[in-house]
Amino acid sequence: MDAGSLYEPVSPHWFYCKIIDSKETWIPFNSEDSQQLEEAYGSGRDCNGRVVPTDGGRYDVHLGERMRYAVYWDELASEVRRCTWFYKGDKDNKYVPYSESFSQVLEETYMLAVTLDEWKKKLESPNREIIILHNPKGNLYK
Repeated sequence: MDAGSLYEPVSPHWFYCKIIDSKETWIPFNSEDSQQLEEAYGSGRDCNGRVVPTDGGRYDVHLGERMRYAVYWDELASEVRRCTWFYKGDKDNKYVPYSESFSQVLEETYMLAVTLDEWKKKLESPNREIIILHNPKGNLYK
């Protein structure tokens, strides 16, 4: 089997950010909502103006803005991300999704590493940490 056939893109899942005890916490949408968001995102139509109801219609996600709004009560809007790559900081007890733009860079770097079988490439994350792709299992080390 050639190296190019080993590459499979990472499957995205959608998350929203809540501020809990003055700290950002990224919470995954349930599978159904995440799938609906992904279908709307991948529909080929412009995401601006696209609204996807989530949580049984209690929240609307404005896809182009990447924001989640409560429908029936006042609540601060929360950021939404299409997530594929995550990190865990020294003080974090949960994984945190990288930004969508940096996740794209990671995915492209991973695809090249798998297809060319060239590992140990170094990248710098947005928070200035050095990331090294070590093997086709997608393991990252800082």
